[in-house]
Amino acid sequence: MSEKILFVGTSHNCINTWAKLFQYTKHEAYVYTWPGKSAEWLSTMSEGLNDLYPDSEWLWSHPAEGGESTPVPCLIQQDAHQLNTIRERIGYDTEN
Repeated sequence: MSEKILFVGTSHNCINTWAKLFQYTKHEAYVYTWPGKSAEWLSTMSEGLNDLYPDSEWLWSHPAEGGESTPVPCLIQQDAHQLNTIRERIGYDTEN
């Protein structure tokens, strides 16, 4: 699975460049790590990035959220169409 996910940990100043390149990659997701950022900051960023890049779906994860959260704060970029197709196939309900 690791060959399908690209971890971007040091290029935060270039997030828009990485985000634009995503549509040309064979990766299923980019994971941008943001050590020290709050869950609120990640949520706000993901909302803004979802507006800027409608072909991608931006999610976030923060260790303070518990459960199966990532060990470091991160933003996750995935192909919106592909993700919605998978959700429909498994019966995932985004409303609840």
